[in-house]
Amino acid sequence: MSKNFNPRESGRKAIEETVAPQDWKENRKIAESLKTMLAKHPISTHPLMEFFENETLDNKLSLRLHQEFGYAFAQVFTDAVIKAMFLSSQMEDRLGPRAKATARFLWALNLQDELGYFPGEDGENYKGNPYEAHYFQFVQLFKDLGATETAIKEYVPSDAAIKARKSFEDSYSDYKDLTTILALAESIFDDFAGPWADNVGRSTNIDVSKGYHTIHVEDDHGESIDDEHSEDSWTLFCQAITPEDGEELKKKTRDWIDTWHSFADSLLEMCM
Repeated sequence: MSKNFNPRESGRKAIEETVAPQDWKENRKIAESLKTMLAKHPISTHPLMEFFENETLDNKLSLRLHQEFGYAFAQVFTDAVIKAMFLSSQMEDRLGPRAKATARFLWALNLQDELGYFPGEDGENYKGNPYEAHYFQFVQLFKDLGATETAIKEYVPSDAAIKARKSFEDSYSDYKDLTTILALAESIFDDFAGPWADNVGRSTNIDVSKGYHTIHVEDDHGESIDDEHSEDSWTLFCQAITPEDGEELKKKTRDWIDTWHSFADSLLEMCM
């Protein structure tokens, strides 16, 4: 077994070692085909991003967008990661206990990030605070927008937000589906995160140099936490599936990203 104690590097390598080399090669091809589908889909160039880059919003509308996104994604995303960590047990019959252990190791690393832990100066030893949790950082924005921390609970979401949320919740019993949808989400969200953060900073009194709107935004080196999470998720995807799953997952991927595109359409319509 590897003695490499860099958690992400050793985690990804250990996962690959649980899958037969030819299957891993075929599964990587499926992953690349889904990434290509995502890149070619209109969601990857959605005009909402351009709107965020060029326009400003009042606090009332900005709050509504945060509530919509909160209901559709932010409130359930960490739940989905926890659920995926649990559902990795579905692989044990097919790939053995090592597959479950290695998957949970890498999911745990992503979960730590979501829950408010972060790497120390050496990049390996983690520090943390529960109030740095991504979801808690998100709900803290509501106070600056004239609402309370419970603003999602009190909000009546649009049909598009309900459908976007269901794309996650409907996958809570199937590890392959949930791993796929998390990988897709990690790959697309940071495309919107940067323009949205710029818009919030320009439109409101929120300091976007700290808090939620820094989490998914590229740093000075053109990197974001989503880059690591995306690669982790696609690695987990390649372990979770079999080559025979490709066509079914392509169809589901089209449905999911169509749903998310409709959600982005709905947000843009609110802004007009």
